[in-house]
Amino acid sequence: MKLNFRIYTIIAGIVLLTAVMYLTHIRYFQQFSHNRKLETQIEGWKNGAIAPADSSGAPFCLAYDSEDPFSAQVNEQTNRVLRDMRKTVGVTDLRKNKLEVSGCTAVILSVQDLSLLREPSLLTGYAEHGGRIFLTNLPEQNDAFFQLYRKLGIINIGGVKDEVGVHLIDEVLLGEAGLQIDDSFINNTVMQVELDSSARIHATTLAGTPLLWSFSVGEGEVMVFNGTMLQEKISRGIIAGGVSMLMPDFIYPIFNSKLMYIDDWPAPYGNSIDPHIYEIYKLNRQDFFKQIWWPDMLKAATRYGLKYTAVTIESYEDQVKPPFNSPTDADAQGLISYGREIIKSGGEIGLHGYNHQSLTTDSSKSAVFDYVPWGSEGDMAQSVKEAVSFVKRSFPGYTMFSYVPPSNVLSPEGREALKQGWGEMAIISSVFGDDASGSSYVQEFEQAEDGILEMPRVTSGYGQGDFERWTAANVLTLNGFFSHFVHPDDVLDNERSSGKTWEEMYDSYSAVLSHLQKSYPWLRAKTSIEAAIEMENLLSSHVELQQSAEEIKGKVTPFHNETFFVLRTAKKIDQIKGCEAKKIGEGILLITVTESSFTIHFSEA
Repeated sequence: MKLNFRIYTIIAGIVLLTAVMYLTHIRYFQQFSHNRKLETQIEGWKNGAIAPADSSGAPFCLAYDSEDPFSAQVNEQTNRVLRDMRKTVGVTDLRKNKLEVSGCTAVILSVQDLSLLREPSLLTGYAEHGGRIFLTNLPEQNDAFFQLYRKLGIINIGGVKDEVGVHLIDEVLLGEAGLQIDDSFINNTVMQVELDSSARIHATTLAGTPLLWSFSVGEGEVMVFNGTMLQEKISRGIIAGGVSMLMPDFIYPIFNSKLMYIDDWPAPYGNSIDPHIYEIYKLNRQDFFKQIWWPDMLKAATRYGLKYTAVTIESYEDQVKPPFNSPTDADAQGLISYGREIIKSGGEIGLHGYNHQSLTTDSSKSAVFDYVPWGSEGDMAQSVKEAVSFVKRSFPGYTMFSYVPPSNVLSPEGREALKQGWGEMAIISSVFGDDASGSSYVQEFEQAEDGILEMPRVTSGYGQGDFERWTAANVLTLNGFFSHFVHPDDVLDNERSSGKTWEEMYDSYSAVLSHLQKSYPWLRAKTSIEAAIEMENLLSSHVELQQSAEEIKGKVTPFHNETFFVLRTAKKIDQIKGCEAKKIGEGILLITVTESSFTIHFSEA
């Protein structure tokens, strides 16, 4: 009897194990099938750039001073913000032409010298009759300013001074009401002002000086940014948030994706002994990644709803001359083992390179990272071809689409080499933020003329300092897009890990993901190619909006499954058609459009 029981137990265990292995295989091959379906969706990408998506409606009238570089920079950022929001834009250089406000949806002034308006009283008349005005930088205190300042909500004026930091009173940036940043990268020259009691303050400096406020003028509204930082790309969300709070019932499309990249994974890390790792775990480098780091990363992905895009390299050798078919450190078994788990978990394998030498022949740029410059475009193309073949040998039925340049450096000839050696490449993901050194391949969210989708990564690291949080929140507000990357070997380097243990780094990483999940629960987890397909769908679609006090009517052509919008409104929605609405903030809604034509009708109360 006991024997029979044991036999049945063993048989049951075998059946259970077989079922688990079967389900695991099914999920693995489902991901391969998913990969092949994605391949068919990008076939048209390489046929040329997307036709510029046109906008509808009366223009936002931008005015700037072409003789003031700061004014021109702020105007450029504002123009980009509105075009990303699919709004019609008209631009006036006040040095050459007079600003005409008739027919403007709103007037946005990126000028310091308001006397360039010639007749400032026309501006106040525009506002009193229902117009909307946004001053995006600190105005000079001259006669024109003194004619207007009471209409800007100011009752007393002091001098100007430099002040550091920011305190967001409300949700100018999505998900960040109450945010305080005390860091010198946020530095504004601000005017000391006393505001009218009816002015609504949206942000201050840390010292308490009003930085962003709005004020009602007759039937219209004025918004003022009392600072000098909106020329920075990483602060575009403040412009987007300001415009959307200034305008009644303001709606704009977003990508609605969150991505997590792992650079240099899988990679040939070898069996070296790292003293601080061995001291804690008694494991060599390879075993640490296998037994500790990678299981923790998978656990975080499950807990916080992520899909990893892991970009692999074949070798860490600095070989830049062909042939490239026999690197001594290549780890095909590691690629297969980790690659299967990446794919099985719903992630994606992309390419970082044959090795970690940035694709450039410029010795000065290579020297910044102590790299070796390549000899020619042809040599780079051969290395790329070998790296793609290396992955194909491990996963014959799998196609890679996404490229991340090592150290975010990519030259024009390197870009051409990628296309020569890898015909399926569809996406380049480098970095979003401006680089003062000029070394990085800096991108916008767009499709290039050759059909490659430019889809930048925004932040990096296992923790989130003030700079990263600010940058992420600004991009999330304007584009509804979170894209972050980490390196496995940060934990091996005392400087890059800031002397922290892996447990401490993992706790910081978990805190970043927890904040993201709490503040932006509506974001959808995507791999690079999944997000890119949806980004291309939106970039290539025409968005038409018709608005009245009672309703918003929209049309997306061509329409692909779903399109997402952010709507800021003080009104309550009565009826909706062709879409769904979800509250994501105070007076902020995520609109999920499910049909090509949609309607949002507001209640009368």
